[in-house]
Amino acid sequence: MAVFAVVSSLQNHCLRAVACQLPDHETSLRLLPVEIKTKLVNLLSKRGLLTDSNLANVLHPALRELELCECTISDNGLACLCVCKNLRKLDLNAAKNLRDSITSEGISKVFSSCCHLQTVYLRRCVNLTDDAIAALTQHCSHLEHLNLCGCIKITDVSLQLVALNCRYLQSLNISNTKVADDGIMHLTNGKCQHSLKEVQVSHCVNITDVSIESLLTCCPRINILIFDGCPRVTDRSRQALEEAMLRGGRMKQLSWTVY
Repeated sequence: MAVFAVVSSLQNHCLRAVACQLPDHETSLRLLPVEIKTKLVNLLSKRGLLTDSNLANVLHPALRELELCECTISDNGLACLCVCKNLRKLDLNAAKNLRDSITSEGISKVFSSCCHLQTVYLRRCVNLTDDAIAALTQHCSHLEHLNLCGCIKITDVSLQLVALNCRYLQSLNISNTKVADDGIMHLTNGKCQHSLKEVQVSHCVNITDVSIESLLTCCPRINILIFDGCPRVTDRSRQALEEAMLRGGRMKQLSWTVY
């Protein structure tokens, strides 16, 4: 046990040394064993050191999770992800500011190659359109968690596609998008209506009480509902919530703004 601990500690020390002197080692990263590459990917991603120029050297087909929220990546870097055929989670949330270097065309190529994705985070990827969600829902049929918060070009078309194709979806964040009641109605009458547990629609200015009532009525498993900053939502939604509670609904988290 003591020997294993020493070896593990030495390995971690070596990985940190590589991360600190990354430019000196980039060309040799391809030669590393898969297990070491996985650990290095995790370390580099946390430090925001994965870039378009080095992704191809460390990615591999067995990788299951990739978090790029701290990293600066464009469509050129995304092209390297196509090798990750077993990827289950992709986190491209913009940790700071906006992410405008990724397009629908670039991310669609990833979705068509990484068909086993279950978790996709795209917060504040402002250039993504409904075309990206079309590719996602077409190729990734086991999607469970989707974050589109701040993807300002996303419309009801995306929700219609999700409703048609994502029967396993559990959580959806569409805050700060262009979605409206029509899109929510598709969602609440779609294949995921019985699997949805969490929906966030904060600051969706086109959302009304119709959407909130439909979510509470048609999605019986919802226990997290966030709809603050929706100026067209009125006291009717509070009444709908009370009725849902009387029917046995249980909320873990609830947030809304009274206007």
